[in-house]
Amino acid sequence: MDPRIQHAIALRATGKYEQSRELLRTLTALPTLKAEALLNIAWSYDNEGLEDTAAEYYLAAIDEGLKGENLFEARLGLACTWRCLGKYAPAKQAFEEIIRDYPDASEAIPFYALCLHNLGEHDRAMTVMLELVSNHPPTPGIQRYARALAFYAQNVSM
Repeated sequence: MDPRIQHAIALRATGKYEQSRELLRTLTALPTLKAEALLNIAWSYDNEGLEDTAAEYYLAAIDEGLKGENLFEARLGLACTWRCLGKYAPAKQAFEEIIRDYPDASEAIPFYALCLHNLGEHDRAMTVMLELVSNHPPTPGIQRYARALAFYAQNVSM
């Protein structure tokens, strides 16, 4: 990873969101770093609770041609952000595409279940979660999101 992006991530991790974004914006001028910089800008806005703006940057990063793990993370971030914004129908579609395209990415499933719950599809949400537990015992992917999942376990209707 480029050291400038690493520095921007470190700034974000300490709550220096605007400084992180300023650095990342300069990197968007570099074709080889643009998509990754846009993704990190999205994460910065998301971490700050500015989901509307984060969604725009997730879309821009995806459109810029992200690959591999970064593409997965951008798609998951966008789906989760849409769900938080109450855009449940596009979030549901995005989650279903993620689950189809990344069948081993069990970390998307709890957020998909939350989206189904938000849409009033409670039986389907419960089925999805029970299938997750029975088919995918806790994985490192789910563990990475343990804090967010613990929050939503106490705030299911958010």
